[in-house]
Amino acid sequence: MKLSNWFKRKPEPMPASARVEPVVATKERRAMPQFVVKTPEDLQALAEKLFKPYQPPKGVRGDGTSGLSMDSALSSYMGANYNIVSNFIADGLNFKGYADLAAMMLRAEFRKPVETIAKEATREWIRFRSTDTDEDEDDTEVADKIRELEKEFLRLRVRDVVRRQVMHGLGYGLGHIWIGIKGRPLTSAYQNLPLRISANGVAKGTLDRLVNVDPIWTNPNTYNAGNPLKENYYRPDNWWVQGVLVHHTRLLTVVPYEVPDILKPAFNFGGLSLTQQLEAYVHNFLRTRQSVSDMVSNFATKVLKTDMTGNMQSDACMSYGDIDADSVTGRVAAMNVWQSNNGTFVIDKENEDFDIKTAPLSGLGELQAQSQEFMAGIPGIPLVKLFGIQPQGLNASSEGEIRVFYDEIAAFQEANVGPTVRAIFNLAQINLWGEIDERLDFEFIHLWQLSEKEAAEVEKIKTDTDAVNVQAGVVAPEEARKRQAADPQSIYRNVSLAGPPPEPPDPETDGAGLEGLFRRGEESEDG
Repeated sequence: MKLSNWFKRKPEPMPASARVEPVVATKERRAMPQFVVKTPEDLQALAEKLFKPYQPPKGVRGDGTSGLSMDSALSSYMGANYNIVSNFIADGLNFKGYADLAAMMLRAEFRKPVETIAKEATREWIRFRSTDTDEDEDDTEVADKIRELEKEFLRLRVRDVVRRQVMHGLGYGLGHIWIGIKGRPLTSAYQNLPLRISANGVAKGTLDRLVNVDPIWTNPNTYNAGNPLKENYYRPDNWWVQGVLVHHTRLLTVVPYEVPDILKPAFNFGGLSLTQQLEAYVHNFLRTRQSVSDMVSNFATKVLKTDMTGNMQSDACMSYGDIDADSVTGRVAAMNVWQSNNGTFVIDKENEDFDIKTAPLSGLGELQAQSQEFMAGIPGIPLVKLFGIQPQGLNASSEGEIRVFYDEIAAFQEANVGPTVRAIFNLAQINLWGEIDERLDFEFIHLWQLSEKEAAEVEKIKTDTDAVNVQAGVVAPEEARKRQAADPQSIYRNVSLAGPPPEPPDPETDGAGLEGLFRRGEESEDG
């Protein structure tokens, strides 16, 4: 066979038993819908498919109920603007559905940022405190109530429930906590009644449990889309929870990243999940990582320089230009098998040569690291927190980035965790005592904490400042004591203010400072 004919020959057909048919993505598993838009009618149909309300799995809504109706103004507007619809698809902004989001959460690159924020938001947790500054009040009663609240929060597993709610909110765009009341059957007739978090709405001792509800099992029933001045404008009045109609007051809902009102029906009245925001950056990193891996695995190419026409001619045909293809491929296969430190290549010293061509690997690590850093930039998590990567270089430190991250977590707590904890805080008080004690409050403990040495130095500075102010007549000693007791960082924050302050020691009779204390101790031992 001539060389030119050999390269032009058609490959033999693959046996039917070994043939692999191409995988066609189904409608449910397709990552991005594919549409062909040729006419304005096609564009209108495309807009209706993209922005129609979310359709839950079968069984979520009650029997005989229809889904949410679509806002015709949205589909008409989007159908008349091809650029908006095309960019919406190209950027992957359409709601993917909870099945795809759940599958994405199985990959570590998506799950790690979600878990990091959820854990950090509930790591130091909260501190109960008293807001009462009246010296006549009994501090013992408040302290006892705080201890009871702490036990109630442990019974209800509030910390774990809130952490899981944050994970659902970040991973799926929506998080629910159901409030279980004793004696209320799990039917629509009872669960659809409003729940008032007050002494007249919840009876003492009836708070049973708090339950996380996965968003895939929920779907809103009714909402107001007509008057923006109403309180329930684009806010569901009640939700279907696997066939049971539940009033919205019985569900503590969090949406970390809200979408515009007109898109809320398409997102099941949730928001844009963090996993969907990370999708493009995670895929870029995975593609870069695989490319770097392929480059490292194939950075060297073996080259055999030989006389193709002189040494590889077929025995059956000795005419110039004919090559025995089996001889060439067989020899290359043998060299590939023998490529090791113990292998030996035999070549013609006159007409053949062997060489290895290598591709430069410098810069691959920087490219892969840069694509990884982009994944940390979207959630705003320092690399040392997300990936355990320490900064390089002289005097390099992540202290500043970590402090900024802790400030972001504090803002996240106030915006998303605070309302849920506030509702549970009031519910727990009503369940314990039948009323809400206005003297009690809570605060989030900031993640940035001073060391013991730093805290002692700050406490000494405050003490010196109080001493100077008292000596100068700026404040009275009682006012300085009150400031110490109200300071959440003070080591004297639990000191009782009832009664007059203790008299300072007399230097002549009691001694002064630590020396007098030690001297009195020695005298007592001798006596």
